[in-house]
Amino acid sequence: MLDEPAWQSAAATSLEYASANYSARPEMSTRVRILRTDTHLYFGWECPFTELTIFSPVNTKDERIGLWDKDVVEMFIGPEPDKITRYGEYEVSPSNEWVDLMCDLPDKDFAWNGGLESAVQVDEQGKTFTVEIRLRLDKLTDRKPVAGTRWWLNLYRIDRANQAFLAWSPVLTGSFHTPEKFGVLEFE
Repeated sequence: MLDEPAWQSAAATSLEYASANYSARPEMSTRVRILRTDTHLYFGWECPFTELTIFSPVNTKDERIGLWDKDVVEMFIGPEPDKITRYGEYEVSPSNEWVDLMCDLPDKDFAWNGGLESAVQVDEQGKTFTVEIRLRLDKLTDRKPVAGTRWWLNLYRIDRANQAFLAWSPVLTGSFHTPEKFGVLEFE
């Protein structure tokens, strides 16, 4: 899945630090790659695990509200530099359950359709799972990003068995919804 040439040529970043206190969790190091086309953003996740915590039964047909209470990868993406509290939230679990919502803090719109598509592979023997996510840009903004465009971004991973709540840009609070601590995605 993530062995395609486009993924291999994309630089990877790692999530290795706890979001709340910046403590190192190298044993849970999660790699993420990002690609884009004119119409989509793509995220490729490589996640180690010891034990998966997922819902039972699995429901991949409809959104799973509360997905953040299990193992999950998350992307918070804000395309409007002057509206830091407005961003899309996308989540996918190792069982390929998903949820997307539009945050306009303090409000959250669960009826919003963010155009999320995903595929997941679990390697039980190697104790890793991979997630490939495709997001439609037009669901976030009507302005196509060009070279130099900057969007707010944070990436998170929750691993319940290991009590790992990792962030690309640790927010140093008890809530992932701390947009003033997000990082920046700059388009090339």
